Amino acid sequence: MQKMNLPVVLVVVVYGAVYETTMKCAFETGRHGTTREAAFACTAALGAVMYACTVMRDPGRVPLDYVPKVEEGDALVEAKRKGGGFRYCQKCERHKPPRTHHCRVCKRCVLRMDHHCVWVNNCVGHYNYKSFFLFLFYATVSLAQSVYYLSDFARDEVFAATGTASVKGAAAATGCLILAFALALALTGLFFWHVRLVLNNKTTIEHYEGVRSRHNNIPTVVEHPYSLGVVANLREILGRNILLWFTPGCKITGDGTRYPNVLEMSRQRWDRTVRKKEGELTVL
Repeated sequence: MQKMNLPVVLVVVVYGAVYETTMKCAFETGRHGTTREAAFACTAALGAVMYACTVMRDPGRVPLDYVPKVEEGDALVEAKRKGGGFRYCQKCERHKPPRTHHCRVCKRCVLRMDHHCVWVNNCVGHYNYKSFFLFLFYATVSLAQSVYYLSDFARDEVFAATGTASVKGAAAATGCLILAFALALALTGLFFWHVRLVLNNKTTIEHYEGVRSRHNNIPTVVEHPYSLGVVANLREILGRNILLWFTPGCKITGDGTRYPNVLEMSRQRWDRTVRKKEGELTVL
């Protein structure tokens, strides 16, 4: 479990303040019905749950007994450095599975590392990337709702405020509206950036560094072999069950040391073709 630090506390305080102000301005004043209130509360709560999961969940450690399975003839080699070969971390003194990187902040290798996020005091990797992605989604939606409800309140109340208490309340609502708008704008951009990554089954590191990989017994080099198509990429990140994509309950696919890739699929199709041909020859 990760320790609380200043950025995490700041996120919790700001998120809570925007939520509380929206509830008081939009719903306690009777401006909007219970259905909208329930929808907003549910979205905000899911965002908080996903944030907590991202903070507390270990992104993935390399197993102590991990070694590249050279003898199986189906291992994927990421040839990002000269000479290719299996990747080895000099700091951890062990082999690194594909898509694994060493985090200087956490001081260890992280499975399918996307980036180290100071706002969650944790790395975003194999086991908590989905919760991070869904946090961006729910936080963006809830902040957009806050902007709508607070702007509606401000339009009717700010310029009509009389008395010290009313002016202070209107000023607080306006300040919270500006904060919510700025956060919604920033998170919207970040969310759609990660939508692009998910659709291509890439991490942030892979996008900037590029992944040139090859099969250990096939000389052909393939640019980013983990993209298997939009639907397959979504299932790889969000889970096999489509009905559970937007919930925290869907099981994470795989153990983080091996990922489906186009080279492996091509090999499997080739093997099936060979077996089919051999079967036809046997019949003849």
